[in-house]
Amino acid sequence: MPAPVELSDVAWHEIQDVRCRLTAELSVQGFTARDLLLLQKGSLVSSKQTTRARITVRANGAFLALAEFEVIGGGRGVRLTEIG
Repeated sequence: MPAPVELSDVAWHEIQDVRCRLTAELSVQGFTARDLLLLQKGSLVSSKQTTRARITVRANGAFLALAEFEVIGGGRGVRLTEIG
């Protein structure tokens, strides 16, 4: 795996504040178009995925990493386990 890029090594200062959309994909087996149409504010979508299951993380739609969900205080976070 390549070494992380140091911000001082590249002219990142020109683009470092560009916003990126980061998404974590949650697998929900058996989810149907009907289920999608019935979603509303407050809906709870059940997943049998454990907190240690590998999930895909994307930046602006492009694959970035594999990760695991992790409990952080009263919420959830994503711990990157493999990058690239």
